Amino acid sequence: MKQCSYLFLFSFLTFSLALSAQTERKITRTGNTQYESGNFVDAEINYKKALEQNANLLEAQFNLGDALAKQDRFEEALASFDLVSSTSDDKELKANAFHNKGNVQLQQQDLEGAIESYKEALRTNPKDPQTRYNYAYAKKQLEQQQEQQQEQQQEQDQEQNQDQQQNQNSDDKDNQNKEDAENGEQDDSEQDQQDQQDQSDTKEDETQENDQNSGETDGEEAKDEQEEKQGEAKENKLSPEEAQRLLEALKQEENKVQAKMKKHKIKGSKVKIEKDW
Repeated sequence: MKQCSYLFLFSFLTFSLALSAQTERKITRTGNTQYESGNFVDAEINYKKALEQNANLLEAQFNLGDALAKQDRFEEALASFDLVSSTSDDKELKANAFHNKGNVQLQQQDLEGAIESYKEALRTNPKDPQTRYNYAYAKKQLEQQQEQQQEQQQEQDQEQNQDQQQNQNSDDKDNQNKEDAENGEQDDSEQDQQDQQDQSDTKEDETQENDQNSGETDGEEAKDEQEEKQGEAKENKLSPEEAQRLLEALKQEENKVQAKMKKHKIKGSKVKIEKDW
C-alpha cells in the first residue's frame, strides 16, 4: 500500500466544533488546536476538562478517543468511540465513531472486528469513501491472513506427519532391533543347549568307546589266555606213539618194582592172642 494511502487509512476524523462562548467548548477548541499540532497529551487533558463540565458533550468525547488512539491507548480509545456511537443521534458523528473504532481495531490486527465496525459505519453513512476503502482493505488483509494461516497449518500438519512417520520408523527400528536381539539371545541359548548336548553326546560316545575298547581289550586278553591254554593243552597232548611208548615204559618200571619186592619178601608168622579171661 502506498504511503499516502496508509496515512489516509489511519487518519482519524475530527469533529469540527463551532465557536461557542461556552467554557467547555472553548476548552474543546483548545484541545483541537493541540491535537492538530501533534500535542496529543495536552489535547487529552483539555478534552477531559471539557467533559468534566459537560459529560454529554459528545464532540469532546469523540475527539478524546482520537487523542487516546494517537497515544496507542487503544482500549481507552475504543471505549470513547463506543460511548459516542451508542448515544449520539447525529448520524455523521455516529458513523465517524464507528469508522475510527474500525481504524483502532485495524491497528490492533483485529481484522474481523475492524470489518464489522466499518460495516456499521457504512450502514449509517453508505456513501463515505474513506470507510468504503478501509472496509475493502480490511477484507483483503483478512483473506491473506487466512490463506497464510491455512498454509502454515498445512506445513505444520505436514511436519507433524513427518515427525510421526519418523517416530514410527524409529519405533519400528527399535522393535526390530529388540526382536533381533531377542532372537539372537534365543539362538545363543539354543546354540548353548546344542553345544551342551554335543558335549554330552561326545562324552557318552567316549564312554561307550572306552567301554568298547575295554571290552575288546578284555576279549583280546581272554582270547590270548584261551589260546595260551589251548597251546599248553596242545603241548601236553601226546601222540599215540608217544603214549604207547610211555605206557610200555611204565609197565617195565612196574615189573621191576614187583620183582624187587618179591626178592625182599619175608615170610611172616601168626601172632597168638590170648584171652584175659
